[in-house]
Amino acid sequence: MRKVLLFILLFNAIGLSSSEKGQVSPLNGIDIWWQTHGDSKNPAVLLIMGLNSNSKVWSEDLIQNLVEEDFYVVVYDNRDIGKSTWVTEEPFLITFIKILPTFAIEAFVDSIFDFIFDDDGRFNMEAAPAEYNLNDMALDGLSLLDHLGIKEAHIVGASMGGMIAQVMALNYPKRVSTLTAIMTTPGFDTQGLSGPNEVFKIAMKKSFVLNLLEKEEEALVVIERALTGSRFPFNENSFNEKAKKRVNQGINTSNAQTAAVGASPNRFIRLKEIGMPTLIIHGTEDPLIPIDHGMLLADNIPGAKKLILKGVGHEIPDELLTEIIPVMSAHFKLN
Repeated sequence: MRKVLLFILLFNAIGLSSSEKGQVSPLNGIDIWWQTHGDSKNPAVLLIMGLNSNSKVWSEDLIQNLVEEDFYVVVYDNRDIGKSTWVTEEPFLITFIKILPTFAIEAFVDSIFDFIFDDDGRFNMEAAPAEYNLNDMALDGLSLLDHLGIKEAHIVGASMGGMIAQVMALNYPKRVSTLTAIMTTPGFDTQGLSGPNEVFKIAMKKSFVLNLLEKEEEALVVIERALTGSRFPFNENSFNEKAKKRVNQGINTSNAQTAAVGASPNRFIRLKEIGMPTLIIHGTEDPLIPIDHGMLLADNIPGAKKLILKGVGHEIPDELLTEIIPVMSAHFKLN
């Protein structure tokens, strides 16, 4: 039961022609929602979003900028989120907790919060039974590429998406032209790496309470504010519209993605096996996956290049696309 609570709490914390409304296709044993942008004759870029985040978290400006650089951009909802198949359902315990008064919900969250982190302040990612793992999620993305007739693509993953991208690069290297890992880690349990900062931990707790109160948009605002670095201060009015799009796309607050991360092997000792051109992008003020995670990736993947974003949190600011997109485009053209 303790591990079930852990995984639930971690969730509640974090131009040209295009298929504008997206499509749903049966792939890898589930239904996957996907969308393409640009000319299919151009080199393909597969964007993989992170934990508890559907495809609408990708900035429209980022996608359009890549299209204008003559890339064919493919986005999709990971399993258990958005409009792809929701593999897991809400546990009875959480359904019961939701009907309690607010003070009781807050007490429940307080009672289990100490189990979330180990003695070093890192996420407690003890292996536990899971309905799927990161390799299954990697195969979801590769099955979509198969469906689109794409033999290999430039793989770009953010946060958990960066973990999935690493799995693709390690287990299916022939499908990966280049790897771009954004604000991600070889594993939360990697020895010596930092855990989330205290401000983010407080936001996790508040966000979890709000989700139990079924205030999803408010929960997103709390988390996004905590994830934002000092360089570009959080703008709640601007974010509210983005939050609505994410909620409308679908947020499964009981998904098993955190369990999938915990059930997957740490990738640190295998990083030297990654042979394709690799770019690491990380913000210096990331409160969820601190900068030392990104630096470790860059230092241990042969030939990896890095783009360090000063004053940036766990985010990809539109204000920095003029800096980020040229680096990504040049990286893609290496292979």
